[in-house]
Amino acid sequence: MSSKKFIAFVGLFAFLIVGFVGGVNYVVDPFNIFHTKFLKEQFQRNERFMKIEYLEENHSKFNSYMFGSSRIGTTPPSVIDRYVKDAKFYNFTISSANLYDYLMHLKYFIKRGYPLHNLYIQIDIDNMNNFGRIDTDYLRKFHPFVKNEKLYNFYIAYLTGFFPFNIKGKVQVNIKQDDLVGYFIETGIWTRPKKEENIKINPLNFIKNEPSFNTKNLRNVKNTQSKNNLEALKEIASLSKKHGVNLIIFTTPHNKNMMDTFIIDDYLEFLKTISRVGEFYDFSGYNSITINNMNYYESSHYRENVGRLIAAKIFNDQTVDVPKDFGVLVTKENIEEHLQNLKEQIKAYDLN
Repeated sequence: MSSKKFIAFVGLFAFLIVGFVGGVNYVVDPFNIFHTKFLKEQFQRNERFMKIEYLEENHSKFNSYMFGSSRIGTTPPSVIDRYVKDAKFYNFTISSANLYDYLMHLKYFIKRGYPLHNLYIQIDIDNMNNFGRIDTDYLRKFHPFVKNEKLYNFYIAYLTGFFPFNIKGKVQVNIKQDDLVGYFIETGIWTRPKKEENIKINPLNFIKNEPSFNTKNLRNVKNTQSKNNLEALKEIASLSKKHGVNLIIFTTPHNKNMMDTFIIDDYLEFLKTISRVGEFYDFSGYNSITINNMNYYESSHYRENVGRLIAAKIFNDQTVDVPKDFGVLVTKENIEEHLQNLKEQIKAYDLN
C-alpha cells in the first residue's frame, strides 16, 4: 500500500470513528446537553448547563435564587417564597456545588442583569476540602457563557468525548426503569418518588436495606480549602451588599453517617471560617433531625420535610414544630460558645 493510500485509509478510519462516537453521544445524550430524548430517562444531567440555558430565556420570571449542591434540590422554591415578601425563588441546585460555583454564577447573574433580590445559600460541610472545578468533569462543566467561552466548542466537546460509564448508565436506567429521579427544570427541583413510596410503606425496612445507613465510616475529611473558601465567601458577601442582595447563609444538616466522615477539629474550624464573613444558621451536627435516618434518602440527601424545617427555623415560623436542637443562628459573638456546645454534643453522641 502506498503512503498516500495509507494516509487516506487512516484518515477515513479516524473520520468513521469520530462520526460513530459523535452519533452515539448525540443519540444517547448522557448529560442531557442536546435534549434529543431518544432515551427518555436521564441517568445524569449537567445542571450547570441546563439551568443557565433555561434561565437565559426565563430569568425575568424570578428575582431570587437558592444556591446549593444536590442536597438543596428537594426543597420547592414555594417553601421560601411564602416567607419573603414579593420573592420568586428558583432552586439553582447543581451537582457537587461548592463556593467557587456559587461565586461564578453570582458574578454571571449580575453581569447578565438577572433580577436578584435574595440569595439563599446552603453550604455543605464537605466543601471544606472541595473548591473549584476541573475541565475534564463533563457532568459538572460550566455553561460556556459563564466562563465567556464559545457555545460551539462546548457542543463539540460533548460530541467527541468518550463517556462509556455515563452512556452505559443511561441505557441501564431506561431498561430497568428503577428508582427514577423526577426533575423539574421550571422550578429547579428533583424528587425521588419511588424512595418516598418505599419509606411510607415500610420505613424500618427502607432503613435496613439502605447500605449508606449501615456502613461504619472513618473521619478522614479534612479542612484543606480554608483560604479559598474564605475568600470566595467574602466576595459573595461583598457583591451581595454592593448590589442590594439579601444574603441568607446556612449549613447543610448532614445525616449522621456523613457527619461521621468529618475530622471534628477541621469541621469546627470550617464553621469558624464561615462566621468570619457574617452570621449564618448552622443545622449541622448530631441533632434530632440528622440522627434520624427517616429524614434522608441515603446518607447524602435529605428529604423535602427537612428543607421545610430549615426554612421555618430561619424565618421563625411559629406554626411549624421545629425541634429545639435543630438550627442555631451563629454570629461572630457566639461562635466560640456554639463550637463548645457542638463539642459536647459530639462527645455525647460518641458515648451513646
